[in-house]
Amino acid sequence: MRHLLIVLFALWQLSSVAGSSLQAPVTPHPRVLPQKQAAHFCRLLLNDGEGHIYPVKVYAQRLTTLLYTEPHYGEFSAEQVFTGFIFFYEDWAQLPMAFGDGRGRMLMEELHSGQTLRIFPHVQGREAVWYAPTDNLPTSIDAEHRKYISEVFDRLNAAVHDANWSLVDAFIDKMIQYQCRYGKAKP
Repeated sequence: MRHLLIVLFALWQLSSVAGSSLQAPVTPHPRVLPQKQAAHFCRLLLNDGEGHIYPVKVYAQRLTTLLYTEPHYGEFSAEQVFTGFIFFYEDWAQLPMAFGDGRGRMLMEELHSGQTLRIFPHVQGREAVWYAPTDNLPTSIDAEHRKYISEVFDRLNAAVHDANWSLVDAFIDKMIQYQCRYGKAKP
């Protein structure tokens, strides 16, 4: 009996090794921000272009569910998926999606390019207008703020790719402060 168990165990080991070599290669994990920084980023507010303002986290969950039918991708949270699209687009663009590749890829590209990231408010008259970092900013926004809006993502991206998480957090904190200060319409 003991001999039979040893033979069965050996056959099981051989079959698992042989079977694994016949399987399709596993897609490498896409790069993501650590959960702490991804969740921190998703505390920012976003204007959806239709007049609604809500936390990026809500947009991240909706987009992830739309593209992958669940509010996560494997072990990665919606926040990590969302920030992955922004900072590690090349990794995420290669993965299959549940929502038609064409439209899904277009959504990812728009996000990666910054077109849909209307996260920078500016009060004009009595109204707060929200801008993406790639927008052509009006001259009514002073030069210091135009420079900040147009450069902060490049600096944040560099900090992400250097894995300088304390600097990443500092940039996100400044962006949250900017939103709190300039996102309020005048009465």
